[in-house]
Formats: sequence, C-alpha cells, structure tokens
Amino acid sequence: MTLSVEEMAVFCKKKGFVYPNSEIYGGLAGFWDYGPLGTEMKKNIKDQWWRFHVQNREDVVGIDGTIITHPKVWKASGHVDSFTDVYVKCKKCKKPNKLDKSEVGKVKCECGGDYEVVGDVNLMFRTNVGPVEGNTAYLRPETAQLMFADFKQVVDTSRLKLPFGIAQIGRAFRNEISPRDFLFRCREFEQMEIEYFIHPKDTNNCPYIKEILNYKMLVLSAEMQEKKQKTEGKEMTMKQALDKKIIKTQWHAYWLAMEHKWFVSLGANASNFRIRQHVATEKSHYALDTWDLEYKFPFGWKELQGMANRTDFDLQQHIKF
Repeated sequence: MTLSVEEMAVFCKKKGFVYPNSEIYGGLAGFWDYGPLGTEMKKNIKDQWWRFHVQNREDVVGIDGTIITHPKVWKASGHVDSFTDVYVKCKKCKKPNKLDKSEVGKVKCECGGDYEVVGDVNLMFRTNVGPVEGNTAYLRPETAQLMFADFKQVVDTSRLKLPFGIAQIGRAFRNEISPRDFLFRCREFEQMEIEYFIHPKDTNNCPYIKEILNYKMLVLSAEMQEKKQKTEGKEMTMKQALDKKIIKTQWHAYWLAMEHKWFVSLGANASNFRIRQHVATEKSHYALDTWDLEYKFPFGWKELQGMANRTDFDLQQHIKF
C-alpha cells in the first residue's frame, strides 16, 4: 500500500493523533498540535526512551535546560553566524523554498521552473529578554548546546568519569523557510538527545562492543552513494562494518546498534530501518563521521535520528568564549 505524507496527515487528524495548529484561524504553517491519542503516544515514547537511555544505564544522566539561554551560547556554537539556509524563489510560480548550498543551480521547482537565490536566512527565532528592545536572545534551535554549556556542572555534581552521557528531552524551534512534509519539517518540535563523551584515545575501546558485534542492520555507506550504486543498502553485522572501516569507531557502531534496537523494541519492523552515512557534501564541518537512522515509510526513506561524531568541537568552542 502506497501512502503519501498528505494522506498520513489526514489519517492522524481524523484519529486524534495530530491536528493543524490554530486551524479555526486558518492554521499556521509548520506548527502542529497533538490530540488525545497523539499526546498519550508521545508521552509513552518519551518515557520509554528515558528508561532505556537514562534510568537503565549507569553512564548516562539527564538535564532539563531552558528554551532561552545566554545568546553567547549560540555565538560560540556557530548558530548566530552559520545556522542558515539558502532562501530561493521559483522564477515561474514564485513559490519559496530552501536549498542546501550544494543544490543551488542543480535543483528545479516542482513546477519545472528555475530557482533564483534570494539570500541566506538564519533559522533561529529571535526574541527580547526584558522590557528593552535590543536585548536579543533566541529560542533554542537544538537541545544539544546546553549539554555542552552545563558539562562542568554535570561532572562536578554527578561525579561521572569518561565515558559518560548527558541526555535531554525538550522543545526546539527553527524558523524554516518552507515547512513541509507534515511532522518532518516543523518550526516547533521536540528532540530526544544524548551527548556521549569519550576520551579521543578510547573511541575504539568500547567495553560493550561484544553486545552488538553480531547485530545486523541495513547499511548505506557514503561510498555506495558516491558511486551511485542502485541499492537501498547492504545488510551486514556491526563487526563487518567495523572490519571494513565503513563505521570508523567501536563507540559509533555501538550507539548505532543500540538506537536501532530501541526503535525495534517499540514494535517497529526491523527490516524497514537502515543506517545511512552522510556524504562529504552534507556532513557538518565539525563532524568526523555522521550517520542517520532512517525508516522506510510508504512515501520513502526518512530520517528518524542523526548520530554524529562531533569530536571536541563544541566543548572547545565554549572554552574559547
């Protein structure tokens, strides 16, 4: 059965999972409200995620950071200067859209028209703190940064030693140029995230590696994509992926397998998942290696989770500032 994103949205509305926000006033693009069933389902998923990743482990603790924080946090992280999309408009139908820099000049509008570049747009929502205009702050565009900004306080109070993780569940906000695809590109959404800290010398010294060496997943490597191989991926064990240097470190392989296991534990069909490695043109400048955990929906493969080796970039940035 083939199902479009639009048909999925209609189904979710009809059954009480997700509604368009403020629909009685015409709605607001990129914002969605969870109905009675959606609210219960979301709570169950978050509770299960927290049990699996935090309460059932001794090496992960949680925080609950604020949505608005000191603007220097976002300056240090690079979001103020670089968290942008290329804003384009179709010359033919005038429809706005966003493109990655690598897509400019290569991608056409769905109507067949060419895009013209309007400019770069920062995706953070601005606000003012206090009654005075100009005291600028931002709604957080991701949950990650407070885990770095609070790193020392977490270490001092929890007495954790490397390797360990900090987890957080919370809302994030991105002023998307062209929100679309139902819940896949919203302007307000929730993230469940872990930042796991490992000494650089120990990235291939994971004490839990034996638990996942024989775990099988569908793997789509950067090389497969760059060679334009007509494949959705190749099934292999984590040991095979490590031996072939497709996955570069034991810790990365471990967390890829654990996240796959968690989604399957919810009742999802394991055969509909794959891990896809970012190619060079889409990888963030600070990342040594990045993988997406994707699910094969009736309307195609969509990312559910990203797992990046961010090195010590974020901590070093906050040290500098």
